[in-house]
Amino acid sequence: MINLLLSLGAAAVLVILTILLRITPWIGAPMGLAAGVGLFIFLGRKIQQELEKIFGRAGELLKKQKFDGAIEVMREGYKFSARQFMVKGSIDGQIGVVQYLRQKNEEAEPLLRTASMQHYIAKAMLGILQWKRGEKKKARETFELALKTGKKESLLYAVYAYVLLEMGDRAKAIEVLNKGLGICKGDERLLSNRTLLQNNKPMKMKVYGEQWYQFMLERPMMRVEPPPYARVSRRSVRG
Repeated sequence: MINLLLSLGAAAVLVILTILLRITPWIGAPMGLAAGVGLFIFLGRKIQQELEKIFGRAGELLKKQKFDGAIEVMREGYKFSARQFMVKGSIDGQIGVVQYLRQKNEEAEPLLRTASMQHYIAKAMLGILQWKRGEKKKARETFELALKTGKKESLLYAVYAYVLLEMGDRAKAIEVLNKGLGICKGDERLLSNRTLLQNNKPMKMKVYGEQWYQFMLERPMMRVEPPPYARVSRRSVRG
């Protein structure tokens, strides 16, 4: 928010200056707009760089299974939330994911709920918690919202279809996979799972590897290092 106000202020000052200098509004207004947009982008990138440093430090701690320490480091990013849109939602999402994987659902759910919509992994985890609690309608609504921002993510369609199948709605699960194939054309993972559902067989989600196991709906094979959730996505901190 502060970055936006600073940018608008800079644009207004430049426009007023051009008026005082008797520069035609057809030139002054575009100059002010360009200056405001440029400043907003510059300030946003500066904050993004700071957040990436914070999440980089947190990622190193997560690799060492130092979850509490990693969460404390990520919370340092909240100081930028008043300056840039979506910063709080991005941090909430990352911390919520960590808590979900620690099976601390009471701590995770409020954070997953306030996570940025761009954090589709967090929203999918929220949908899973709602489904497990028996809130099927809410779970469907959450997954549908997640698909609006994660519409190009094959994994999201597959997880949603898996949950629908667990709800007993095979037809809707097939519909979701078809929707995914309309966007992720030729995706072999979606195609193979659709064929399985059409033949009244269970889905095989292991084709997604570690990405699938982070949802903790199936037991993973033995692994040496923590799954990808521990590696903070650059996309999730862009705000």
